[in-house]
Amino acid sequence: MRVLHLFDWYLPSTLSWVGRLLLHLQHAEVAAPWIVRNQFYHSQLRFWQFPLQFPGMLEPGSEWEFPSWQRLFARSQRFFPSYRWWLEQQLRHDPPDILHAHFGPTGCLYLPLAQKLGRPLVVTFYGFDYEKLLNRRPVFRRKYRQLFAGASRVIAASPTGCQALEALGCPPEKLRVVRPSPDLALFPFCSKNKLPGELNLVQVATFTEKKGHLTTLEALKLALSSCPNLHLTLAGEEQDKSLVRRLKQFMRAHNLEQNVRWLNPVPHTEMATFLAQFDAFIHPSCRTADGDHEATPVVLLEAQAVGLPVLTTRHFDLADEVRHGRSGLLVDERDAAGLAEAIQTFYLMGSPEYIRFRTNARKQVEANFTVQSSAAALRAVYLELLT
Repeated sequence: MRVLHLFDWYLPSTLSWVGRLLLHLQHAEVAAPWIVRNQFYHSQLRFWQFPLQFPGMLEPGSEWEFPSWQRLFARSQRFFPSYRWWLEQQLRHDPPDILHAHFGPTGCLYLPLAQKLGRPLVVTFYGFDYEKLLNRRPVFRRKYRQLFAGASRVIAASPTGCQALEALGCPPEKLRVVRPSPDLALFPFCSKNKLPGELNLVQVATFTEKKGHLTTLEALKLALSSCPNLHLTLAGEEQDKSLVRRLKQFMRAHNLEQNVRWLNPVPHTEMATFLAQFDAFIHPSCRTADGDHEATPVVLLEAQAVGLPVLTTRHFDLADEVRHGRSGLLVDERDAAGLAEAIQTFYLMGSPEYIRFRTNARKQVEANFTVQSSAAALRAVYLELLT
């Protein structure tokens, strides 16, 4: 069974888990207008590299150094699909069994190719493609109607995602759930104690509004009045420069610099060791004015896998990822006061209860989110189409 996986570009750090998923699928092939040979490039996969990406062109050293002109080139394919035309010429005499597009707009782009090749199209939705894209580019409402009519299966990360896609017009009989999952072999459980009266928090996320960094800092400010031995580390790509400026201004205005450490993005190969240093993970996701929201941030699963309890919000899929009162604590979106109370709870927590949270966090991931189970669920979708 040959499955061709289609991307705008391969592979951004926010989809790190997809690279591991493909390794657990047999005969997976990758097609993208631009392929970055970063830490997620696995040579055992077959890549359909566009001749315009000729050898010797500047290759970035990491996924965060992906030059803007290369991003623009990849996105330009939605308007001038030269790569799709080239790929059709390569595949027409020996097409794969299934085409699998990652992200809604990628599915819209490659639906004509699937129809020309006479092969079923599977599409996975991830987050911005649920609502933000439609608000910014209403033309995709029409394109989504065509996509939902032509695609054979549409995949979401959870029943919540399926409900959102059904509300957009996807026939419910086409919807399937495949949960994003980390490779637990890369994230071993780390046993760790914690004394009352101390807490070392971490948030690893690209700096965009939906990640809730401002709520994190607001909660930190409130909690410090009763939790003096409280520290926070922020790490991630500074994608939204305006947001980064506002966050640093907030830190200066409220004298938070001595309690906050600001780091560059952490390479995924070092993530498990990095996370194991901390007591808890914080990630207060929120819906933005333009409709952007999370789906299932895998970093929350990676944190729980190593044993970190998670402080997060009741936002889209997050209540499925984190069990309130067992593997972490959930508060409402943008509720800095509620998040500060959750921080205080863990700050005052002693070792026995804290260890229970850590153990439950690992069990939550082992029971529901493994790359092996996700690969099996995806294979079941493919086999369903072929039979």
